[in-house]
Amino acid sequence: MNQDLTRDQAMAPSMMPRDAAGSRRQSRAAGNPLLRVEPGSDLWVAAARMLLFLSVLAGGWHVLRPGTLNITISDIAFVGCFGIMVATGRLSGAPFGGITSLWFLAVAMLLGGLFLSTAVNGDLSRWLVVGAQYSFSLCLIPMLLNSYPVEQTSRLPLIYCIGTLLSELVGILAINLFSYGQTSALLGTKFITGSERLGALAGEANWNGAVIAFSAPMLIYSLHKKLIGWFPALLCGGILAWGLLLSASFTGFSATLLSTSVTLVLVGWRQMVRLALVVGLAGALFVASGAPLPATFEKRVAGAITSGDLNQAGTFAGRAELIKEAWTMAEDTTLVGLGVDRFREESLHGAPVHQLYLLIWTEGGFIAFLGLLSILGVLVLLTFNAVRIDRAAGAMAAGVLVVFLIYTNTSAHMYARLWLMPVMVALSTVYGGRWAGSGHDRR
Repeated sequence: MNQDLTRDQAMAPSMMPRDAAGSRRQSRAAGNPLLRVEPGSDLWVAAARMLLFLSVLAGGWHVLRPGTLNITISDIAFVGCFGIMVATGRLSGAPFGGITSLWFLAVAMLLGGLFLSTAVNGDLSRWLVVGAQYSFSLCLIPMLLNSYPVEQTSRLPLIYCIGTLLSELVGILAINLFSYGQTSALLGTKFITGSERLGALAGEANWNGAVIAFSAPMLIYSLHKKLIGWFPALLCGGILAWGLLLSASFTGFSATLLSTSVTLVLVGWRQMVRLALVVGLAGALFVASGAPLPATFEKRVAGAITSGDLNQAGTFAGRAELIKEAWTMAEDTTLVGLGVDRFREESLHGAPVHQLYLLIWTEGGFIAFLGLLSILGVLVLLTFNAVRIDRAAGAMAAGVLVVFLIYTNTSAHMYARLWLMPVMVALSTVYGGRWAGSGHDRR
């Protein structure tokens, strides 16, 4: 009997499916199997993938969150996926390969400078909140996305575009069917503003313009890679364009034009000529139809473009005053800054400067400022290398990074996933799975 039992035990591994047996060996090698989820489970793999897709789909839906907490549907789905990847041993600790250490050092400098300045001059509880938000966006997002192989991450730009499309559809329907009072009671005062600017699910008109600007290079990439056909791509592009006009964001409009141009130039002249012809034809048909532009767009954006007076572009003058004030403050914050969220307290205008470089310098000092520059430098380096590896994906990454860099000059702290998720999604189409462990399967 004992011999039969021994023989059965010896045969058991060979009777298992090869993938399951290999996965279990990896699980035992990595640690106590009782504390880990079985890596070979198709259910867990599929659940993690669906949560990842949901996180990217809702990446621009900042309005859907509980109260004033900066926790969105996208964040919840992301944490669920992250937890499964950790439990199954699939998470990559080196999202950017050999320069991962440089990336984490840059993040540490940013957070360290803010911590030191806040410890001296501010409230450390505020640093804990801001530090956690930056850590989530700058560390956890690239670690998770680049744990997946390119075969899967290549779909993420299209999923992000679909999320933006749904956001704009909801906003366009709401602005035509409901009053400001009705939408503000349910989704807040910035979903659709009193002047009928569309914030959509991004939750703010300028943010909506940014989400659309991020989506434009991704749509071109999806079309180039044949993830979407010409007709649905044009339909999607038309809805995004109308949402952009309704947002009446000068920065969003400029960023969209520039990111689209950069992407098309890098993708190649054939794609550029085709799309230019199609867009030109669509524009000619729109003009011929006699359809009016949204009044808010004509007032805020078209007026500033035709006159060359940026003061017509919303709050440009007010932001310029804050920048002047920040330059004055920066003279006294070279070594130690004011601390997190202290700029608004010290400012005569009672608001943070909408220029990320100056805000980090004044609140975190030179160490934090150098950390920010290093982060941006690594992103630029990764993008240049991406163009060399995969021209279409690199072109998209360049277009998306251009949008991000534009908004660093018009925004305060940019730890919201709305800003960094698109950048990491674009880069993951090149670097996804590149430095993941060899034992990870590609499902």
